[in-house]
This record gives sequence, structure tokens and C-alpha cells, in this order.
Amino acid sequence: MAQLTLEQRQDRLRFDYLVAMDMRCPIMSITAYRSDDDLGKRSNPVVSEEDGHLATHYLVDYRIKTLIAAGAYDDKFSIKFDLLANGNYPYSRPGCFVVSSKMPWTPHFRKNLPVCIDHEMWEDYQGKMLLGSLMVHVAKLLNFDEIPRSETYGGYNPEAADYWRAHLDRQPINPNLVYPPLPPWVSSIPDPVMRPKGTEQADDSTFKPKSAVNEAQEHIVRESPLGTSSGFRPATRPNSAFTPKERSAG
Repeated sequence: MAQLTLEQRQDRLRFDYLVAMDMRCPIMSITAYRSDDDLGKRSNPVVSEEDGHLATHYLVDYRIKTLIAAGAYDDKFSIKFDLLANGNYPYSRPGCFVVSSKMPWTPHFRKNLPVCIDHEMWEDYQGKMLLGSLMVHVAKLLNFDEIPRSETYGGYNPEAADYWRAHLDRQPINPNLVYPPLPPWVSSIPDPVMRPKGTEQADDSTFKPKSAVNEAQEHIVRESPLGTSSGFRPATRPNSAFTPKERSAG
């Protein structure tokens, strides 16, 4: 399995941080931390772009209605993301764990076990799936919006899967829930950064970045009104909504 250099990993962590901060919304409150200890204490959050490469742990408070038992619902769940849990981020998937007192009653969540995020999905992207996309994937799991449609699938909780088939008509709990998209500036990234394995295009051969994330950020700046002819400015994206006021709010 491939590995990033220390500099490349820091670039990637910073990039994920920028994306995640721009994806905060009413259904996903996101705070970044340097360590699991900081996250546990809810102290010393990462609040600046300059420190984005230090953000390895994230706490996401989801405001999404989901089952906590047959016929019983709650609408707030806290989940932590440990990017380095499996040792080789971004090629190895992050660890995801429920840290709120109430456990979602779904096939993908179980007490004292990592959230079942489909490791094959993450690995198929070969390091090119962004943390923000994974956070939205978990939101869909809470909403019963990404559950295999087979009759035999039960996951961690076959009873919940059967309940979904029998009582929810195989539909999401909230079919009209709007999930946060990736920030508009991410669409400026050259395709090889975002595209999963097996979907490359022929003209990709002309794009040979020193580092996928460095090149992506350089491309964003170069195509932005904020770009200058003087060269690459890392960890910068155009039209940022990430203001000092938002930073202080964590």
C-alpha cells in the first residue's frame, strides 16, 4: 500500500480540515482537535488554517433523526473521527466511533465497535476520498439512506434492518433531508484527486502532481481571483466563509 511523506500527509490533513470547516451546517456541527485526549476533554480545538495539518481527530454532532430502538427516535448523536486510527491515512480508513450516550439503532452502529463505514468503499478511492465525504456518508447511515437493499443484510443489528424493511418501507427516515455538499471550490480540483479507482480518463496522463493535494491547492489558487503569479500559497481557498468569528465558535 502506498504511503505519503510527512509533508504530503500534512498537506492532506490541512486540506481535509479546510473542507470540513466549510461543510459545517445545522445537521453537522464539526470541531477539529489535535488528539483524542483533547477531543475527550473538548479542549484546545484547532481553529486556524495554519494549524490545519495538526487536526487528526474530529467531533461531529449530527442533528439527524434516527432510531434508538424499535419505534423510538432521537435527533442528536456525537461521532468522533480518528484519521490515523488505522495507521496509513489517507490510504487506510479513519476510525469512527459514537461518543454520545445514546446509540443509533441501525445496522451500522453498535456499542464499543467502530461505525461500519464500508472499508471497501474507502479503499476503492485509494486515498482520494475526502474526510468531508465520509462525514456525509455517516449522516446517510444515520438516516437509513445507505443500507444494502438485500434481504439478508443485517450488519451489526439485523433486528434494525428488519424493522427498516417492515416498518419504514425501505426508505430513509427523512427522505427530504439535504446533506451538505463539498464546498464549491473543491470542484476546481483536478479529477485524479477525487476520482475512485477504475474511473480514470485518458487525459490524466498529462497531470503529474508532486503531491495530489499540493497540486489541487495550487490549482485552486491559480484559478481563483486570489491567485497571484508569484506561486503557490498552501492551505488557501477562494471566497472562504471560514471567518474569525466562526473559528472562535469552534
